[in-house]
Amino acid sequence: MYNEINYFKNNKLNLTSPVEGYLKGNIFNNLYDSYKDLKPAKINFSSLQDEMLFNIGQISFFSHDLNLYLDNYPNDLEALSLFKKYSKMANSLILEYETKYGPINVSGSSSNIPFNWVSTFPWEGKNV
Repeated sequence: MYNEINYFKNNKLNLTSPVEGYLKGNIFNNLYDSYKDLKPAKINFSSLQDEMLFNIGQISFFSHDLNLYLDNYPNDLEALSLFKKYSKMANSLILEYETKYGPINVSGSSSNIPFNWVSTFPWEGKNV
């Protein structure tokens, strides 16, 4: 879905795609060394909710890793542009998920009832 393959093959930052970076734990190709030629696992989703959580994770991770890079290189306009794009995308995915399934964390709760967010833990797979 968010795997912009053409961009990520030819970019000056030498970045992986968001999904590859998420699975490897590092979005920078030049900073990643595989362990014993192991490859990241292929993910199979059992539900749309699982897929949505994975997409939130990969896009949030990508923007967070770019944020860490920008701490050291704050004048890199390409990285800043990507950070803004993927941060906005992550927020959009979180909003979409929370609309369908409820809040992911306490700050995502739209309820006025204190601590009402604990009634729906996404990792439980159902309402508690």
